[in-house]
Amino acid sequence: MGKHNGKARKNGLSVGSALVNKARREGRTGGAAAFLHTTDLEGPKKNMQSVIESNDLDEMMAMADLAGKDFTAEKEHVIVISTGAVASVDHERLAAERKEAEDRNRHRLRIPRRPAWDESTTPDQLDEQERTSFYQWRRELASLEQDERLVLTPFEKNLEVWRQLWRVLERSDVVVQVVDARDPLTYRSEDLAAYALDLHPTKRSLLLLNKADLLPEALRSAWADHFDSIGADYVFWSAKAGMDELSADDDVRAAAVERQRLGKDPRARVLGVDDLLDLLEARAAAAAADAEAKGVGRASRGDRLVVGLTGYPNVGKSSTINALFGSKKTAVAPTPGKTKHFQTLNVTGSLCLCDCPGLVLPQYAQSKAEMVAAGVIPIDRLTDVRAPVEAVAARVGRQQLEAVYGLHLPAPGRGQDPKRPPTAVELLRSFAYARGWVAASGLPDETRAGRRILKDYVDGKILYCKAPPGASPEVLALAAAAGRRQRASGAAAAAGAAAPPAHQQQQQQDEDGEHHEGPAQQGAPAADAGQAVEAAASSSAAGSGEGAAPQGDPGVVLDLDEGDLLLMDDLDIGGRKSKAQRPAYKFHKKAVRSKGDRGQKKELGALYDGAQIVQGKRGGVVRVPS
Repeated sequence: MGKHNGKARKNGLSVGSALVNKARREGRTGGAAAFLHTTDLEGPKKNMQSVIESNDLDEMMAMADLAGKDFTAEKEHVIVISTGAVASVDHERLAAERKEAEDRNRHRLRIPRRPAWDESTTPDQLDEQERTSFYQWRRELASLEQDERLVLTPFEKNLEVWRQLWRVLERSDVVVQVVDARDPLTYRSEDLAAYALDLHPTKRSLLLLNKADLLPEALRSAWADHFDSIGADYVFWSAKAGMDELSADDDVRAAAVERQRLGKDPRARVLGVDDLLDLLEARAAAAAADAEAKGVGRASRGDRLVVGLTGYPNVGKSSTINALFGSKKTAVAPTPGKTKHFQTLNVTGSLCLCDCPGLVLPQYAQSKAEMVAAGVIPIDRLTDVRAPVEAVAARVGRQQLEAVYGLHLPAPGRGQDPKRPPTAVELLRSFAYARGWVAASGLPDETRAGRRILKDYVDGKILYCKAPPGASPEVLALAAAAGRRQRASGAAAAAGAAAPPAHQQQQQQDEDGEHHEGPAQQGAPAADAGQAVEAAASSSAAGSGEGAAPQGDPGVVLDLDEGDLLLMDDLDIGGRKSKAQRPAYKFHKKAVRSKGDRGQKKELGALYDGAQIVQGKRGGVVRVPS
């Protein structure tokens, strides 16, 4: 027992015991513990993380939260059993029946609508109405999968992300849907334009085909014919080329970019920064004038015209805004979903751009591997890369992969098609061995190699373009020629980097630790690359006329002049650029510092002052001059 001033201290000793007894009496059911493990009131409202896929338990809890239900545990221990079974409904149905069911129920793939509201609606009432409407939309899609036996792709399941889209659509005079020009129909939503008209009768929609500089002019003309036939408003654009245009200080480079935009078909012209700004402002002004003429009032508030940019993740919405501004105003990252909240940016005194977070819309038919290859699902979060890489290899082909990366892929075996694309295992292991990427187990690092290949496919380093529906054989040949042209430029870059100087071989590494292949692996790819360059040069020389075509590839013209090569260099199309090397003078070793002749025995005949070395009184050594 403690003492105070030499006396026993009896008061104040039961304070800690009182707290312990109180906690024991209340247990896990009294006080603040009574509110544990229940629905969070403020959590889902502030969650801006995109949710595309979830497990069965999270899906059940999310649906119960939207429905306003709660659960109470009747037992202390709860066991969740997951069988992991997946219903293979795609393989059980014939393709014709599945296509018919998709066409019959295509109108049910709608964007969730925001309930009507006015100034008298309270925030709590609006929140309840939005949750109810979103819950009904989720139930409709679930019944579509259950009743019709159809499979939907992963789509956005977070209500807060959809609220960002609702706000952007409500305040915009013109809704711009940004899509990838290499495969526009995958990213285009017909219901988005219909929803915009439902919100306001004068709200216009525009299809902005980004990365259009990767397509040849004839293929852009074919897509223009397709969109004209369905009555869609469209323009071709390249955010990457727009940023290069702002930083271009070379006349040759600027001329190459201008030649890329101009062509025979004015519909297929790739717009510049100033042209796109003028077009957006003109469309928004026309929508505002139409609303004033009809007497219905503008869709947006304020003096500025508002243009909203929507679309899938990673299609270039934020990059487009940065190109229009001429500086980095919005965050851009290769991972989809970088933009978390809609942003309004004033471009001019009369025009405002509104950037919306990317949303993944529900679709039919496509698999998860196809969505990963399209850049919709984040690549860095993948654990299994074989299925997406298999889809990319089937699209791109063996020759382009070998030319761009300088690889030697295993040849098809006996009885197999000699022109078949490489399998995912063949491509991943060859790529990992060539780069020296080895996992901790000693096997080639397939995950790292797969992520690099998928990112290069999304960025356009390895190119694949789709032709419009019902395209003629000539248009299909043009779509295939785009990849072959990319292959020729990749071969040229591979030939230039095949044999680096001897003093640079150990220093030439990129940010990921890549290095050039060893001598045993360099010889054949370099030879193939040299042959590909010679073939491309000869075909370019032979195809100087319009009707000429390369030998062995009818209908394809490889007109790679100096301007095209400069443009490809600006757009980072082709092989990897060599990293800047350290100056040679930094490799010179400095002379070793010495102490002179101190402590060293001098040669005979050297000057000597006659000093003597004697032992001092305390045992030290003393030099005594004569």
